[in-house]
Amino acid sequence: MVRPLGIVALLAVAAVVIALFAWPRSAPVAADAGTVLVRPAEASPTPRPAPMMESAAPAPQPRSAVEAAIFASMEDPRAELRDVVVRRDAPQIACGEKRTSRDPVFRRFVWLGHLKMLATDDGTRDFGNIAAVCREGQPIP
Repeated sequence: MVRPLGIVALLAVAAVVIALFAWPRSAPVAADAGTVLVRPAEASPTPRPAPMMESAAPAPQPRSAVEAAIFASMEDPRAELRDVVVRRDAPQIACGEKRTSRDPVFRRFVWLGHLKMLATDDGTRDFGNIAAVCREGQPIP
């Protein structure tokens, strides 16, 4: 048999628990001068990491006048140069390596600016003769 006193006690405990959770919070009291008011900290939203933008290509380096003239003689906008050396005693002669859109391998070249000639290494002995002008002190053709 269920005792009525047990049911009343159970209902009283349930009412207290419900009252604790459902009790409305009181509005914050206006602080008097010199009174410290403690409020719970509000969680600040965590900032989302900004996506890092990667550049598609590094910024182009400024070209020297000789390199600009070499590029102009190749007439290939996707051409690349590397290890370009200009003769100190003959600044119209430059040697280095180039790669074009038609030939993806870097190949040696000799540029004779005064003749407006660009010679590319084709593997023959003739290119070796032309490439000799890249050495300081050699006669200029």
